[in-house]
Amino acid sequence: MPRSSREKSSETRSNIIEAAYRLFVDNGYNATPMREISQQAGVTVGAIYNHFETKEDIWIEVLKTKHPYHEILPLLSEAKGEKMAEMVRSAARLLVVELRNRPDLFNLMFIEIVEFKALHIPVLVQLILPELFPLQQAFRGKSGRLRNIPLPILLRSFVGLFFSYYITGILMKDLPGITSDETSLDNFVDLYLNGILDEDDLSRKESA
Repeated sequence: MPRSSREKSSETRSNIIEAAYRLFVDNGYNATPMREISQQAGVTVGAIYNHFETKEDIWIEVLKTKHPYHEILPLLSEAKGEKMAEMVRSAARLLVVELRNRPDLFNLMFIEIVEFKALHIPVLVQLILPELFPLQQAFRGKSGRLRNIPLPILLRSFVGLFFSYYITGILMKDLPGITSDETSLDNFVDLYLNGILDEDDLSRKESA
């Protein structure tokens, strides 16, 4: 059965996004000309402009399509455990495993932060926020008491800490004592749950 014009247009758009994604990850945004994107996608430069007004529009679509929040947020909802602490440990492992499966993420975020000065992060936030609130259901009914902290702040702190675990594991992998094994992940979880102060530290008791 012949494909419709809409189907062909959608396929062309997808091919452009996929080609641009590979080139951006390998070469960076500024070092990727439209000509190379057109060659990789198998279309003319003019055809690209039928779908995107600028190269930056292509980048925004790549960021929205390829950022792993699509996989990470559903994974966090699958965290297991009867206690809050068990849920956090389970979610941390799921998050780190998924991050390790996406070595391109470092390049994507590096491009966005360095080449665009994080200009498009609000676009991602607007996409992610509606998907945060169902996570509340995963933690309801679990034993343990969370502090009264807004859910977006909790999720930001959780993702931020373990994203830093992933990034520093890449940047500092050759330094003595820097590992990314199960023990180091458990230490990160303990740090997240309990902070850095010893239980007997007076300042910790004073602030309680």
